[in-house]
Amino acid sequence: MSVRRYNIEAQARFLTFSCYQRVQLLDDPDVRNLLIEQIEAQRRSLGFRVIAWVIMPEHVHLLLVPKDGEIAPVLKGIKMGFARRVLTKMRKDQNPLLEKMRDARGVAHIWQRGGGYDRNVRDQAELEKFVGYIHMNPVKRGLVEQATDWVWSSARDYQGVQGKIELWRG
Repeated sequence: MSVRRYNIEAQARFLTFSCYQRVQLLDDPDVRNLLIEQIEAQRRSLGFRVIAWVIMPEHVHLLLVPKDGEIAPVLKGIKMGFARRVLTKMRKDQNPLLEKMRDARGVAHIWQRGGGYDRNVRDQAELEKFVGYIHMNPVKRGLVEQATDWVWSSARDYQGVQGKIELWRG
């Protein structure tokens, strides 16, 4: 039985979504920048507030507060918009990863099916736990020695350095 998620206004959500077949599509800095541009465009358009984020080689973690509590438009705006842009780029560049991202019918996918992992954040302690988890993800994977060494996260913002995605400071 799956856990029910609730759209509660002003409640933070911890989201994780992964690339199709866990292909390391997001290992490319140009592709990461496309995703950052898409997140920022949707943040401005939909009015959600980003608390913390990280882009890993094959998945993304976002901690955010959706406007009016609705998460579906946020996920759709980020994932669909990015998928269109990156598929166009991959086809143009004849990127060999494209073949790994095709299903049995030959259709290319960017994201794993489903909404990914979505958890309502219950309180401040849980929110702080998720911020730490997000920022330490690249360290635990051995990608960097310190969280602030990974430029593809909000860890630097928390140390006073302006990052790539505008954060909400509540």
